[in-house]
This record gives sequence, structure tokens and C-alpha cells, in this order.
Amino acid sequence: MPEFKGRTALIFGGKSGIGAAVRDLFERSGIRVCVADRFEADELSSSETAIRIACDVTNAQAVRLVVDRALETLGHIDILVNNAGTGTPALDFHEVPLQEWRRVFDVNLDGTLHAIQAVLPHMLQRGFGRIINTASQLAHKPAPQQAAYCASKAALVALSVSLAQEVASQGITVNCVCPGPTDTPMWHASDPAWKEWKISQLPIRRIGTVEEVASAYLYLASDEAAFIVGQSLSPNGGDVMW
Repeated sequence: MPEFKGRTALIFGGKSGIGAAVRDLFERSGIRVCVADRFEADELSSSETAIRIACDVTNAQAVRLVVDRALETLGHIDILVNNAGTGTPALDFHEVPLQEWRRVFDVNLDGTLHAIQAVLPHMLQRGFGRIINTASQLAHKPAPQQAAYCASKAALVALSVSLAQEVASQGITVNCVCPGPTDTPMWHASDPAWKEWKISQLPIRRIGTVEEVASAYLYLASDEAAFIVGQSLSPNGGDVMW
């Protein structure tokens, strides 16, 4: 197991699904965690060990306040996980409303921008950081009727590669995790017929568990991954192969 003594992490989008699995795995590995998501008041009063902060990632000022509070509580931020994301209904491209397009980009791309811009100066000052962005296998294998989602995730991969080139020499790595079909609320909300078809297309013939995907984040957060720069780690059951 990698050694994480004294390490801290801020996870945007850690309430459920992959984000919650990453949170749990980080904590079991000895990482002190702060989670930001769209929590309700009763959820914020939970006795779980992770620090919980309500936040809308589309609000840059709210994100900066979360980062300030995380720094006050944790002392420093070693690992930033940008997992806040949203899906979109299946729509033919010519029917996608501009408002829906912007909503998806506001969360999936701009939310990540806000978080990185708020945390990066701190990481640069310390000369260390791990930035891990949640994209999707659809960034590499776009699907029909999902133009907004696919475009936002592909843009996130490009953002990550560009930033990785800027900051790698200063002790900060930037990488993506691009999950394939995974047992999350977003998967369960999908059309049953489509899900059955999708599973039949996977070489492994099943969807992934959130725990299987979370292990990719733990690796990228570790010292052992110091030479992994600007990459997309793709736990996807063979849906996309390189």
C-alpha cells in the first residue's frame, strides 16, 4: 500500500457514487479528507470523519470559500479531486437547448476550473500537489445523443493535459480518471434497454464497482505515481482500449 502519512485531500463531488468511494478509500489509507458537495443541512451534521462543506461548484466565490475553510481545517491541501459532475438527457444534437449545453459545461468544466484556480496557488507555493479530474470514457469514445456531456469531458481531458505541462516541473501532477459504465446513481437513472445493450458491448460483460474505480484515484494520489503526468487512467472494463 502507498504511504500517505500526513497527506490531505479536498474532494469536490464526494457525496455519493465514485466520489464517496474515493473519500472512503482515502480515509482508510490515512488521508485526511474534506468533502464539498451539494449537501443538505442534516447531511452536514453527519458524524463521519470527513469534513463536509456544502458547495455549488458553478459558483467561483463559493468554491474559494470552501478552499479557504479546507486550508484552515486541514492546514494544507496535497490532493485535489474534481469529481463534481452532471449528466444530460439523450437528445439529438439539433435539439440540445443552449441552456442545457451551458448547464453541463458549467458543472463539468467550469466547476473544475474554479477549484483548480483556487487551490493551485497553494500547491505551487508548497511545491507539491496531486490534481485528479474525473472525466469519462466518453471523452475518448463519444456516444450519440450525448454531445454536451461528451464535449465537456473531452474538454476536461484537454484542460488537464495543458495544465500538466505547466506545473509538472514544480512538483504538481495533473491527471484524469476516465471511468466506464459504473454502478452509480447516474448509471441507474439510464434507460434499462440501453444499459443491457451497453453491458453486452463490454469485454468484461459487467459494469464496474465504485470501489474498483476509486483505486485509480488512490494510485494517482500516491508518491508512486509521481511520473504519471497528463494521463487518462481508464477503468472501463475494456470499453475503450489503447
